[in-house]
Amino acid sequence: ILYMPCHIIYCTLAMTWSVWYRDRDRTTVICASKGSSVVLDCTYRYPASQIVRRKIWFTTRGDTKLDGSQQGDGVYNTSGLIKERYRGRTEFYDQDNNCTLKLNNVTEDDRGRFFFRFEANGSSQLHQGFTGSWGDGQLLTLQHLNENGPVKERDHVTLACTSTCNPPQMEFLWFKDGRPLPGVSGVHSGQYPLGPLSPNDTGSYSCGLGQGTSTPILLDVRYAPKDVSVKVSPRPEVVKGSRLTLTCSNNANPAAETYTWFQRSGPLLSLRLGTGKEHTFNEIDSDDSGLYFCMAQNALGSQNSTEQEVKVRESAHLMVVLAAFGAFFLVTAVIVVLYIYIKR
Repeated sequence: ILYMPCHIIYCTLAMTWSVWYRDRDRTTVICASKGSSVVLDCTYRYPASQIVRRKIWFTTRGDTKLDGSQQGDGVYNTSGLIKERYRGRTEFYDQDNNCTLKLNNVTEDDRGRFFFRFEANGSSQLHQGFTGSWGDGQLLTLQHLNENGPVKERDHVTLACTSTCNPPQMEFLWFKDGRPLPGVSGVHSGQYPLGPLSPNDTGSYSCGLGQGTSTPILLDVRYAPKDVSVKVSPRPEVVKGSRLTLTCSNNANPAAETYTWFQRSGPLLSLRLGTGKEHTFNEIDSDDSGLYFCMAQNALGSQNSTEQEVKVRESAHLMVVLAAFGAFFLVTAVIVVLYIYIKR
């Protein structure tokens, strides 16, 4: 606001004094979340004959008028006179006619209207000031996302975003792990339905309205073990006397609490071997050849793995010995037969 008489020359110059916030056609409302950063977009103009001496961002406080005609708490000031709680939290983009301010680590106490003011003087050294005060200045409010708590696979949930500012022309935005989610019917809805849930829905969700986004919350989808399988180390076919380990793998949330091992002993029968994520044969025997499977279980259910075949063969040295004995007996048998034949 210019505090000086309006005569013809002054009114002509006054046309070049201006402050514009980010929207020129309506009140600028900025929705932010606690701990986030907001950018107050701003540009200003002044007569070429003037030299800007001071730039100020302030917010209305206490008994000060809400139209920006009275300065409240200093948020940023090129002369350094600001409210202590704003110290170290602002970044001023001081280039050309840019008066944009970034406010970091937003708190509940930052709610309110923000205004930019600049002061200048010319050759006459007459001090003049101008405050951008159209509409309500920049209105800062906060928002948050309601917690849903633990949920299970196939459940249906609705994420609810609440905000102290909700102009009808503004749309809610939804994010998962920082990436935008597809919209829902009704662009002004503060709710986002999900379901039936799958493990792929697990992630950090946040909502946004205007410039700010809420603090993310974790949607943790719980489910029973699935994709259960048996891994054999070192390999499914081993030599008798070797060490062999079976490992039960699966996907589960929460993680599987118990693992049970079985050996197939018939079409509909199985022998329970023991428990644990791993089952180890320190010296495997020929009788250990067969089909094995495991069962993984948590509080939500259980699942069996597919069967894994294990083959145990004799050692190479033993095979050579057996082959030698076999050859010896074969030769002996041939000699005996020939001897009997000749005697006849």
